[in-house]
Amino acid sequence: MPWYIRDILRHEGVITITDIGVEVVIIELSNMTNYYMVVGYLNLSNMQRGDELLVKEYMDLGLGVYNRYISARFKDKQDDPIVMITPKYFTDYDKYKLTITQTAGVPRQIPYKILVFLYEQAV
Repeated sequence: MPWYIRDILRHEGVITITDIGVEVVIIELSNMTNYYMVVGYLNLSNMQRGDELLVKEYMDLGLGVYNRYISARFKDKQDDPIVMITPKYFTDYDKYKLTITQTAGVPRQIPYKILVFLYEQAV
């Protein structure tokens, strides 16, 4: 049977870093009632020389524990400041978490936009 997009949930805002070295959750998805896809963007245009950010994505594929999927480190002013969170597909019992940690520099604000596509199977 075919699947279709039932809804799109927008999560957008600005994360204000207040403490260097503290991991901050941008979004965490759990207890979902549908299969879903996550995709989005971070805007690192506020970074300056001496700044360093660590972006991490975690997944719990139904086992009850998060495992790190991928991490990326960004240093200094970014020539290409838009970072894409690539699409990831999950079942209703999987969990997803996106975090950011500023590890050096002056605390910054990081705008973000995350889209969550909810899927449903046609009957």
